[in-house]
Amino acid sequence: MEQEEFEQAEPRLQAGAPAEAPAEAPAEEPAEEIDGKAMLLPDERFRRLDRRIVQVWTIGNLLGYGLALLFVLPWAIYWGLRHPMLLGWVLLGWVLLLAAALWLSFWRPPRLYRAWGWRIDDRLLETQSGLLFQRRRLLPLNRLQHVDLRRGPIERIYGLASLILHTAGTQSANLTIPGLEVTEAMRLRDHLVEKGGGDDAV
Repeated sequence: MEQEEFEQAEPRLQAGAPAEAPAEAPAEEPAEEIDGKAMLLPDERFRRLDRRIVQVWTIGNLLGYGLALLFVLPWAIYWGLRHPMLLGWVLLGWVLLLAAALWLSFWRPPRLYRAWGWRIDDRLLETQSGLLFQRRRLLPLNRLQHVDLRRGPIERIYGLASLILHTAGTQSANLTIPGLEVTEAMRLRDHLVEKGGGDDAV
């Protein structure tokens, strides 16, 4: 009896309406490309700088703070020797400055890296940066005059470059994108030049 009920139920299942096929996911918009390489993520998030810029900034900070502290040290010792009762305080102040310089040198660059980003489309180049106060800058590509590619000594060691974009207006209207891998920086420079700017290399 149970077998007959099962055989009768099977045709009803086959005669039912076919199950609907799952809806296809919407296709993602293609990313902006320069020389066949994607410049924007599909969801248009800001692109990060090259991670090696953290080391470049750290070394630059250490060199800058180190030279400043070495310049101050002889004067601090000289002033402390002229006032022996204050020599210990003077040296303590210098050590505290050294500790603060080391802390800033290693603490700040990774956070600057996470705060930095850039993106580009057919009309605009946009950057964001800043730790306490985030800053976003928009550069209309039709206002671009010329583009400089700059590589300092530390950047060359790490294979990085910075782009300096000059626009019509004052010096403050210039925009810099640091921490780009050198071939990517050259591709972006050529793309921007194609949009209407000139170029220079430094």
